[in-house]
Amino acid sequence: MKRYMIKVLMMLAAVMLASCSKDNQAPVIDSVWKNMISEPIAQTDYAYPRQTLCVRGGGFANLRKVFVNGTEIDLVKSLIYDTDNSITFQLPDDVNTTNGNTNYIRVITARGEDVYRPFLVKPISEKPEITGFSATTLVAGRTLTIKGVNLEGATDVWLPAPFEQQVRCEFDPTTEPTATAVTVIIPQDVKFAQGKCVITMQKTFEGNTYTENVYSSTTNFSN
Repeated sequence: MKRYMIKVLMMLAAVMLASCSKDNQAPVIDSVWKNMISEPIAQTDYAYPRQTLCVRGGGFANLRKVFVNGTEIDLVKSLIYDTDNSITFQLPDDVNTTNGNTNYIRVITARGEDVYRPFLVKPISEKPEITGFSATTLVAGRTLTIKGVNLEGATDVWLPAPFEQQVRCEFDPTTEPTATAVTVIIPQDVKFAQGKCVITMQKTFEGNTYTENVYSSTTNFSN
């Protein structure tokens, strides 16, 4: 019995030491992820007001404050879920979007702070959007025009295929992509399905170049 009690006490001591070690850890930000219903959860270096972000890393216990580009996040109103390894919150409408090359996310806990940069927050007016299609019945060899806003810099277009696959479409060489319309050629021998059209773009904001994806609403392209 005595040996058993010693083992139990040793296990409890180990647990307490591990807990203390975690509480004493200074915060470290490893990555930032978008956590949106309208698009896949993915790592990101940019966002827009009203989007939900998940900061991942460690040492986030005893969280005190979170800043994005100098704007303090109201953790009471916008904090959704936090653990020692992640903090999930929504960017407010008034988050600063013009902080030059000092774009960052800053996390402060009782044990210290860490800064993740660059992290871009763009004005909502620059957010890309797909608003419609010239057709939803897709015929091989014909063109499809995807309409929207802020679509400049398009490099790839993907349409939904069965079993949650995506099919890449070539741009129409006779039509230059613009901010409001991108035209592609429907490929041969492809089955399409209900899903989201995706446009990949190369963007530049305040001297930073990055890749951005925009997703349409769920659309039935079945053929």
